[in-house]
Amino acid sequence: MVKIKFAVVAAILLTALAVSAQAQQAAGVAIPDGKVVVINTTVFPSQIGELKQKYDQVDSQFKDRYQKLQGIADQLSKLENDIKAKQSVLTADKLREMQDQYESLKRQGQRDNEDLQKDAEKALDAATKPVRDKLYQALNNYASKNGIVMVINLAGAAQSGSLAFWDPKSDITDEFIADYNKANPVPGAAPATAAPATTKPAVTPAPKRP
Repeated sequence: MVKIKFAVVAAILLTALAVSAQAQQAAGVAIPDGKVVVINTTVFPSQIGELKQKYDQVDSQFKDRYQKLQGIADQLSKLENDIKAKQSVLTADKLREMQDQYESLKRQGQRDNEDLQKDAEKALDAATKPVRDKLYQALNNYASKNGIVMVINLAGAAQSGSLAFWDPKSDITDEFIADYNKANPVPGAAPATAAPATTKPAVTPAPKRP
């Protein structure tokens, strides 16, 4: 299956929350007392059933083009090995011909890869937008129901270095995902699998003071 690597689109869910909070502060509106929690949106594409389905559909849509790119990569690898192995015995003209063939194929692969990434990113954004809208509303409802006044995106906080400490008990990721999947089952789809530990944001809770 094609594994298209883009910035996690689920992170967009929290943008409006941040903008809203900033607007309230700018207007001098006091933020109400309540819980502050964290959520790891990097696991949404693999664990939110509806989102995973959309990713799989886009993967399938571009499978043939990905395989074509893989074929070009295989040809480049073979050409490179042939040039290295035979350069001492080839005539200058033949060696130059093989090198020109390699460079031409490399340029084709780069162009095809850029086109694929652009087209796949556009398709992925269009395919996942309805789910992202639902997730944003579901997160708002979840926060309201549970007395939450702020949700911090762990992925963004880890990347920016803006989160110095978080208590693992404040992580709502698993509970929110379970609630969402229960309310929005995907008929005929296999259960969304937990992401490996390596996908967790690089944020380590600071040790508590004695």
